[in-house]
Amino acid sequence: MERLGLPRRKQEDRIDFLRDLVSSLLIKEDLYSSEALFKDAVEEVYSILKSEVLSGNFELLDAYETAVVLRAVAFKENLEVEALLRKLLSQLG
Repeated sequence: MERLGLPRRKQEDRIDFLRDLVSSLLIKEDLYSSEALFKDAVEEVYSILKSEVLSGNFELLDAYETAVVLRAVAFKENLEVEALLRKLLSQLG
């Protein structure tokens, strides 16, 4: 995330890092023009929130759910309900 001007933070500062990262995405409109950089940032947000929820930080569950949708939009996933249900079913085996 150095490319965004945000230094990597220590483990205990992860949520502050996310706040800074998301704020940067909102402020710096030119980030949207760099699709690769934007996708990297979205993936970072998603990964950190997923890790936090899996480690028991359930107060971030709503933020994680929002990040899941943001990730789907950023990576241009098909967001039709039936297509998502079929994809989910195939992923469950």
